[in-house]
Amino acid sequence: MDQNKKYDIAMIGGGLESFMGSIHLKAIEKAGNVQLVTGTFGSTRKTTFDCQEPYGLADRKIYGAYREFFRAQARLPKEQKVLFVTTPLPNTMHYPVAMSAMDAGVPVLGEKPFTCNIDEAANLVRKSRAMGVPYRVAMVYPAYSMLGKARELIKNGRIGIMRRVIISMQLGWMAPRLENRGNRQALWRTDARKNGASGVVHDLCSNCQFVMEYVTGLRITEVCAGGHPCVPGRLIPDDAVVMARTDKGLSAVFLLSQIATGHREGLVLEVLGDKGAIRWWESSSNELVVIGNDGEREVYKDENAASGALGGVDTPFGGSDAYIEALARVYRDYAEFLAGGAKDAGDRVMGMTPEEGLRSIAVIDAVSKSMLPPREGEPPVPKWIPVVMPKV
Repeated sequence: MDQNKKYDIAMIGGGLESFMGSIHLKAIEKAGNVQLVTGTFGSTRKTTFDCQEPYGLADRKIYGAYREFFRAQARLPKEQKVLFVTTPLPNTMHYPVAMSAMDAGVPVLGEKPFTCNIDEAANLVRKSRAMGVPYRVAMVYPAYSMLGKARELIKNGRIGIMRRVIISMQLGWMAPRLENRGNRQALWRTDARKNGASGVVHDLCSNCQFVMEYVTGLRITEVCAGGHPCVPGRLIPDDAVVMARTDKGLSAVFLLSQIATGHREGLVLEVLGDKGAIRWWESSSNELVVIGNDGEREVYKDENAASGALGGVDTPFGGSDAYIEALARVYRDYAEFLAGGAKDAGDRVMGMTPEEGLRSIAVIDAVSKSMLPPREGEPPVPKWIPVVMPKV
């Protein structure tokens, strides 16, 4: 494999007004071994072609619709196809675009959540297996070195027997009703047709579930959840609390919010044990704090890691140097893996596999069921809902 080669990739979504699109463009540039050469970037032909010059594609062929792009790719021999396609899209578009990519034989680097319901998730896993087309979800957390350190310390017994995990992903940027002020990011996140019926759960829960299971090695077996729209006029939840039980009997709590006024920390992890506790903040992602029962604090720091500090206001979390570097690592490693044809991923950071994506949706599905209000004349929904993995 040529270490200096830049591999051609495409993007579906990520137009000029897309927050995650801008993050992915920065990560592509920082990755160093990939270059954006084509794609379709908007929901209309105009919004796509408006991107051609700003994205440096003035001399490249781009497409007005994603199905048009995939039809063109399907006609090409393998060596002329893009190495993979990245899809920074509203949540409900992840599934149809990925299925079209599978039919065209184009590997995918998707965004969270994997899909918006369990049937779609199972179908996508089946399709990936049947077609033999690689798929990854851009879950960047394994690229944070201090989360890897937390995992190592827990495995080695540094905090003793784990007693509880608390993960907070409380974002305050949607505390005002931004969707009525022309904010496109808030507009699609408050629309069940684009985000998913459980709102904040579809948007944030897979982050918390993945980090908990990645760091602790535990698996969620059942959940009990509550959530509702806090901002008047919204129809899907923008705030939720999830309680979870694991295969080892440990309790976990997820705090999910898009309306937590003043919060800009991104994901916050606390793991409590009988000998100490571990704390990590995404906004200070190059640091990890271990606190003993005596109150002594031990701080681990990765001096080579980018800072997680955020600038600006009224945006989803992700626009930090640390997040962009982590996402760039996913791009870089996935490209090397696909180009090299390696069967063993080794220590590469490539995001969630389709099977892990399916598991994340099984958890979201259970949370969504737990949040359902009782129907008139029917008994209330059971307090605890099991996480059920479908057969694929």
